[in-house]
Amino acid sequence: MGRELERLKNRRKASDRLSAILKQREHVLVVHYSCESFYDRADGRTPRVTSIAVRNLASGQTQSFSIHKVAEQRHIPLADIKGRYDELEKAMLDEFFDFVRTHQNFVWMHWNMRDINYGFQGKR
Repeated sequence: MGRELERLKNRRKASDRLSAILKQREHVLVVHYSCESFYDRADGRTPRVTSIAVRNLASGQTQSFSIHKVAEQRHIPLADIKGRYDELEKAMLDEFFDFVRTHQNFVWMHWNMRDINYGFQGKR
């Protein structure tokens, strides 16, 4: 019975927190990213982040960061992207973290981004 009560308390706490967050929607950003497949990694390398999207919960305005967007801005031909993935991924992540620095007072919402494989720790 003790575990059930603890779960109920945690659920109530989470529900209260979510209600408080949703009252200030203009200061809530929802973040999601995509990366290369986690499977079939013959070299054991961490999957590369290919894009990140950040959406303001109130306005619906979305800021996107992607390897292909950086390549396009730099006028890099599609055929040359593969050979420059490291450079382009770093530039994309630099842009994303510049955005993060200017939005530190926002609440960042995500789902399942909580560990080294699929979370903020892996993006550093």
